[in-house]
Amino acid sequence: MAQRQLRVRRIDPDTRGFADIINALNGAAAQKIYATDHIGDLVPDAERYMDQAAGMLAIPISRSPRDYVVLFRQEKVRSVRWAGDPHKPVEFGPNGPRLTPRESFEEWKELVRGRSNKFTTPELRVAETLRATLLEVVLRMADEASVHRREANERQELLIAELNHRVRNILSLIRGLIRQSRPGLEGNIEDFAKTIDQRIHALARAHNQITDDRWGPAPLRALFDAEVAAFVSDKKQRIHLEGEPAQLNPQAYSSMALVIHELVTNSAKYGSLSDNGDVNVSWARDKANSLVIDWVEVGGPPVVEPTRKGFGSTIIQHSVSYDLGGSAEIQFPPEGFRARFVIPAKHVVKPEENGETRVRAPHPDIAITSTDFDPQLIAGKSVLLVEDSLIIALDAEDVLRRLGAKKVATEATVPGAIAAIELERPDIAVLDINLGDTTSFSIADRLATLEIPFLFATGYGEQARLPDRLIDRPVIQKPYTLGILSRRLPEIL
Repeated sequence: MAQRQLRVRRIDPDTRGFADIINALNGAAAQKIYATDHIGDLVPDAERYMDQAAGMLAIPISRSPRDYVVLFRQEKVRSVRWAGDPHKPVEFGPNGPRLTPRESFEEWKELVRGRSNKFTTPELRVAETLRATLLEVVLRMADEASVHRREANERQELLIAELNHRVRNILSLIRGLIRQSRPGLEGNIEDFAKTIDQRIHALARAHNQITDDRWGPAPLRALFDAEVAAFVSDKKQRIHLEGEPAQLNPQAYSSMALVIHELVTNSAKYGSLSDNGDVNVSWARDKANSLVIDWVEVGGPPVVEPTRKGFGSTIIQHSVSYDLGGSAEIQFPPEGFRARFVIPAKHVVKPEENGETRVRAPHPDIAITSTDFDPQLIAGKSVLLVEDSLIIALDAEDVLRRLGAKKVATEATVPGAIAAIELERPDIAVLDINLGDTTSFSIADRLATLEIPFLFATGYGEQARLPDRLIDRPVIQKPYTLGILSRRLPEIL
């Protein structure tokens, strides 16, 4: 059976015509319905679309900006009967300039175009009711939008306050690490710098883990894996880990990062890992559901309790009790150092039984803190360093020069970097991905065109994203260190 095609005829003006109508309506009262059977009375240039839209009913639904619901009516051509031709000129008759009685009442017809049917009083009442209903809807939507904006502003203020709190805590923590780690009269600045660097990297590794799930719990095992990879990777088979899957909340994770860092480094310097011994680490829940961690060293040199306690010993002995409300028990039997830590249950999260326990290997860049490096790695080469923080740029420049760079040109912006490339092409480049409110991707594109090797740097950890065209380029994790650049620069040389 053949189907009928329904043809719909447009009865609205074109875009320019509609804009003219709205401009004309804005000059009228905003709170009144406007109805006409002849749009030409409102807009002089309406004749060109009168055959499509001749009449109009405009319903205002807001004040500022003025919004309307506009209904159009198509042209209704009709015949009008006149008693006489209204356009006929006056003719002089026998009695002067008067119509003659016989001819003045002859019927005359005229076709009227450009008008629609008039809007009736009931239709106008319905339009007014519709206007009131739409106003209620608009007001309700405006109220909801206002509530959403207020809630969003409150969330933003809370986020800013929380961010400010964390930044201040981090700055205070770093300041405390520096002050407490400062060497005595017999110390030297190189050892001091190395100790600070290692402790800050321990915090960076922990932070990398807990931000992996947007500041959520992270696995305890990953802390041990990261420290072992950073300092005793050649002895990792001598550290034995045993325990049920357990995660710590961010506060406990950061505190335990420093504790485990001090345990590993102390063992590597003075304990069983400095000799041919082993370290046995185990953890389990007790009756109170707290997490009990045992660190036992065996097979190393004879242990003697130190007469002077440094900052590292203070961290091991007091961090868990002070920061987490738990306890720490330290022993120095001759056969090997021992420590037991009890972390309260409120800081411990048990992974879901059917869920995957996330134990991710530490990022190789985060793990590297070694000061063993090749001072001739990039000897004689010029380097373009794009970094928008002056302090970080100065630190990175120092690292690059220690690796043998002949010249390091630093730039903070995309235009500055592009200009520097055109002025003097570098041999290699290191690009911070995020430069304020933009990225260094356009710089990377220019370097790729010129076949200049480069690598990216980021402080966003695993959340850094590269476009598809640059996805195969190497990315290092900030901060810039000799270890990180020593390992990654050979990839692009």
